[in-house]
Amino acid sequence: MRQEWLPAEHGTDNRNLRRRVERGLIWAIADSWGRQLLALAVFIVIARLVSQADVGLVALAAVFVTFAQIFVDQGLSDALVQRRALSRAHIDTAFWISMGVSIVLAAAGVLLAIPISTLVGEPQLQPILQVLSISFVLTALSSVQMALLRRELAFRSLALRTLLATVGGGVVGIALALLGYGAWALVGQALAQSLFSVAALWRVSPWRPGLSVSGQHFRELFAFSRNVVASDVVGFLSRNTDNFLIGAFIGTAPLGIYAVGYRILDATSAVLLGMTRRIGFPALSRLQHDRPRMQRAFYRLSRMSGVIIIPGYVGMALVAQELVVVLFGQRWQSSGPVAAVLFLAGPVIGLQSVFVALLNAAGQPGVVFRLRLISTIGNVIGFVIAVAIFFDILAVAAAFVLRAYLVMPLYFFWGRRHAGVSAREFILQLRGIIGATAAMSLVVLAVKHTLGATLGPATLLAVEVLAGAITFALALLFLERPLVSELRETAGNALPGAGRARRRLRRGAGAQTRLDDVLLAGDDDV
Repeated sequence: MRQEWLPAEHGTDNRNLRRRVERGLIWAIADSWGRQLLALAVFIVIARLVSQADVGLVALAAVFVTFAQIFVDQGLSDALVQRRALSRAHIDTAFWISMGVSIVLAAAGVLLAIPISTLVGEPQLQPILQVLSISFVLTALSSVQMALLRRELAFRSLALRTLLATVGGGVVGIALALLGYGAWALVGQALAQSLFSVAALWRVSPWRPGLSVSGQHFRELFAFSRNVVASDVVGFLSRNTDNFLIGAFIGTAPLGIYAVGYRILDATSAVLLGMTRRIGFPALSRLQHDRPRMQRAFYRLSRMSGVIIIPGYVGMALVAQELVVVLFGQRWQSSGPVAAVLFLAGPVIGLQSVFVALLNAAGQPGVVFRLRLISTIGNVIGFVIAVAIFFDILAVAAAFVLRAYLVMPLYFFWGRRHAGVSAREFILQLRGIIGATAAMSLVVLAVKHTLGATLGPATLLAVEVLAGAITFALALLFLERPLVSELRETAGNALPGAGRARRRLRRGAGAQTRLDDVLLAGDDDV
């Protein structure tokens, strides 16, 4: 008889948490970076083969599809990750609820595609929406499996599955684009990627659905997940109102230009924030019972994330124009200024994601919902003003950036109130990184000013990136030598085989493994 598999209870394996997260770090980075770089490469190839209107049409369809996807999962996957102890009934209930909702939404998507396409004045949108409705069922088939792997910090399995799915979807999308299918190349890529992802997840996950469905267990999960759903809804409105307004009132071709700029931001965000989003929440959740350690974990996570987030986004804003021309070609150069403006919001959005991980891990999804609601209201107001008064995609991007900075004080306030973290301490953790980023920016701007008229886009981009990276590294070494040492140690621990070598050294020295030896614990003496 097959032995039933259940995930371990949070807190039962804290002794090995540091080692597990450090091992998973390299795979989490491979997952985020590899997937996004591959996906961006595929998108670049397809964008060179299709029109701006084709890209805008699929971007408009994605607004409606992405909204429906929220209700497929209903936040139940995050509830499975966060909950300290899980039973078979919790997991089965989450799976079958998601499956039932996905089938209903798929049928609704087919029926509602006609009035939606009429509403926005795009008849070509109807068949695209109908076909993309298949993705709801594919999402339901993968959400619980993915949540269980996240809970177990099985980042290697997740990374391999993601890379396989991205490559498979990319092959399908590029083939369709070469055959002249236009917007359908992007549709085919999305569906093929989801299908490959489901197949890979079911291959690596030990869990299989049973029939232990219970209303009581759903209510226990939904007590947490309802706030996640509410947060996801307002987050969706915050991120997609601009696409809807541009597509419906300015046109699909301008939306295509805006979508390319936003796509670069999305890909960069996944690369720069991947470690925080994938490791931060599950790791901090395991420390939720010990607030002082969770606070120290938060500050350390802030440092580790900030050294990537702050210079990454600022650097991308500085080189966005050259980057767009090099990657997408001259006909997409109008996307450069859009991307440059959007990237200016990146440092704040990235640091806000650290607070979101903290608040969710502390069992405060309601606070995250309020933060996202306020952000959404600010975004919607700004987007409406930008479209109604300026009728310009650059103004829409500027409204997005302004809102991001205006809400940051609220993250400080609620972080202190519900998790006891200090805004002053948070900023002090980042002061050296900010100083190194400022030095990098001055050097890149100097290179652009002196060489911009004489070098081609590709050469100028290479010189800017090289000069900026060297300047940041040297400045960080001067301003934050302890942080550099910490990064070097963490990177070494994340390498395959490092854990075994360290344990052999410890055994040889007669050292005892401490119970509080936990990655992100943040103890200075760990």
